[in-house]
Amino acid sequence: MKHLNAPAMDNTLIIDGDLEVTIKRIMQTQTYDGLLEGLPTTRMNNRILSEVMEETKRFCGLTEVHLVEPVQTEIPYEGKYPFGSPAALPGIICIVQLHCYDTFKDKKMNYSALGLAWFQQHFAFPIEQEILDKIKDIPFRKLCGEFVY
Repeated sequence: MKHLNAPAMDNTLIIDGDLEVTIKRIMQTQTYDGLLEGLPTTRMNNRILSEVMEETKRFCGLTEVHLVEPVQTEIPYEGKYPFGSPAALPGIICIVQLHCYDTFKDKKMNYSALGLAWFQQHFAFPIEQEILDKIKDIPFRKLCGEFVY
């Protein structure tokens, strides 16, 4: 049997226009893991978004977190769905802890960090290009926390 060597995954992202940061940790899960029957609704999705922000804080050990706002896609349904307006988020939740070995607010600190969450259709890697484009616009320098080792 022939084994192919997969290319190494790059653990860096460009954020805030031109700032290179390192992904220190990543967690991924299916958006509707545990939904056994029925359709997701906008109300359910809003609860998921809130829970994702709390999970990002826990997973990253940071209060400084940001969500790349996902698009909710309406699910066609004939008649009136009894549990709300059917809508779907992308299928995978991605949460990462980002580090930068520079500081922007307090030069006495050693590094900066930010928890980041987004939704995409498939497990990363790769990170979908649409998400990478949105990540570039996140103001990391303003949102990050700064820490000492």
